Amino acid sequence: MKAITFPEKPLKVAVVQNNAGNSIKCNLDRLGELIARIRVCDLIALPEVFALRGADRDYRAHAQSLRGNLVQWLGGIAQSRRCWIMAGSIMEKAGDKIYNTLLLLNRRGKIAARYRKIHLFEAHLGNGRSVRESDVYSAGKRPVMADIEGWQCGLSICYDLRFPELFRHYAAAGAHLFFVPANFTRKTGRDHWETLLRARAIENQVFVVAPDQCGKNQATGLASYGNSMIVGPWGEIVCRAGEKETVLTAVLDPENLRQTRRRVPVLCHRRLF
Repeated sequence: MKAITFPEKPLKVAVVQNNAGNSIKCNLDRLGELIARIRVCDLIALPEVFALRGADRDYRAHAQSLRGNLVQWLGGIAQSRRCWIMAGSIMEKAGDKIYNTLLLLNRRGKIAARYRKIHLFEAHLGNGRSVRESDVYSAGKRPVMADIEGWQCGLSICYDLRFPELFRHYAAAGAHLFFVPANFTRKTGRDHWETLLRARAIENQVFVVAPDQCGKNQATGLASYGNSMIVGPWGEIVCRAGEKETVLTAVLDPENLRQTRRRVPVLCHRRLF
């Protein structure tokens, strides 16, 4: 277990919840409008597949390398806003493989971290509908931590939320904050989204920033849950969206981490590693 330390400064975060379709241009134009609502902040968090939500064929057709136009667009936003960008996921093409990849860009618009989704979603949703991400994506192989100006951050994407061992790994490495960008279905979201987010926050005594997609995927007919959240280390919901496009803002205070871990020092009491 890494020695417990705390960030020196608060982190002002803006979470964008969008309803993406299968036109990258239209999605980025709309995201530009939503981002324009945000005042000064340290970090903007975007959902999984924020720039394109469609069918498997769309993801294959529009996958691009980290030198592509989408990463350039993200870098331009980071530079112009002078803030970090947590880009919930893009379809990253690497050789003959495609990954569902989270990118973290710094205030200069440079990639500071890349996380490839480890756990690929597979589920039977009823009425003959099923989802199997492995039909499109290859799985990532390793957890990724990132340092955002003293905030140690564990990176994940959507279905990863159901695997607590990933987040315990991050906690043992000294995490203060988890990112969980998602495209959670409405059906599973109603039953599990809040419970899982709060559980990951409580058991690891960290903040959780979770931007989610909303609205219906017009290519598949599946609806996303929305309800993007920021959860505090005591499990409190700091802010929560509904099921429409919106922007949430909150200031993450290191003192909240200190007080929570002082009240119940669970991370110091671990016996199984």
